[in-house]
Amino acid sequence: MKVRPVKDLMAIAIDGVSFGMINVIQARGRAGTHTLDELDRYFSTWPARAPEDLFAVPRTARLPELGEGNGTHIFPSPIRSDCEENNHAHVDIWLGPEGWTSPMMFLLHGHMSVSDVGYRMWAQKLNRLGWSAAFFHLPYHYGRRPRGVLSGELALSSNIIRVCEGIRQAVIELRLVIRALEWRGVPHIGLWGTSYGGWVASMLCLLERNIRAAWLLEPVADVEHVLFESPATLAIRWSLLRRGITREEVRRYFRAVCPSYHLPAVDPGRILLLAGVFDRVAPPACIRRLHQRWKGSHYAEFRQGHVGYQLMPESLRMGMELMPGLFKK
Repeated sequence: MKVRPVKDLMAIAIDGVSFGMINVIQARGRAGTHTLDELDRYFSTWPARAPEDLFAVPRTARLPELGEGNGTHIFPSPIRSDCEENNHAHVDIWLGPEGWTSPMMFLLHGHMSVSDVGYRMWAQKLNRLGWSAAFFHLPYHYGRRPRGVLSGELALSSNIIRVCEGIRQAVIELRLVIRALEWRGVPHIGLWGTSYGGWVASMLCLLERNIRAAWLLEPVADVEHVLFESPATLAIRWSLLRRGITREEVRRYFRAVCPSYHLPAVDPGRILLLAGVFDRVAPPACIRRLHQRWKGSHYAEFRQGHVGYQLMPESLRMGMELMPGLFKK
């Protein structure tokens, strides 16, 4: 009988503990609820709408004012929610050596991320490589966390309407920031997204052509799998089924916000997809299917679970090897 290496067992155990905590948190039901009829009414126009329509920047939206660049910038979200704290987008910017003419890499964090310390380190690394860095606070996380809940608790829940509106909010806000950066003279945009942030980044890949690099680490490529097969969503699944919201219902409508059903606007050769061998949220099989769908993209997997720190350095290493023109020598 083959014995697993200790590191593999640790990766599996860390995921197990994390998933248990997420289920306990989701069992509280702080994200609110809706009936099947309310969900059907919300989705009533979706089948006829392409991602280009669902994620279109409203004509009335104003470009955010980014001042001198460095620091935290807050601006009103063009997509409103019922949580006032979440109705203002936050982005932390570290300009590169050429100021606004340096390319900009967006750091898009994972679900329920609570510390930006590591991202600040990666921002400094990007600055040394000639890039600016932007740490974007995704809906219901960090500076957008409503009182009484944890960072990200409301972002992925059994409130499907809130989940979809959160993804729309994140993508549209980022498209607005990208417009503001282009107006400032930023020549290229990069996306470095993990898990939930990888989901947001993958949706941007369908819409934005001026993306020079997209590094997607364990992205949510199959939303249906996350909600109905992952051990991290047992509490969410129970709540959905109790209200008569089945897998078939979700499948009907989630295509518009599921990257695996669409082709990228970005050159696939600029897309890097990384998976964790033991990941049960965004398992390798799901990400491989996305890789096969996005022909020409790059794929690799490493021995970690969904929770881990191996993929950030590995993605930078692979990005520098596969896309050598990105960085200054």
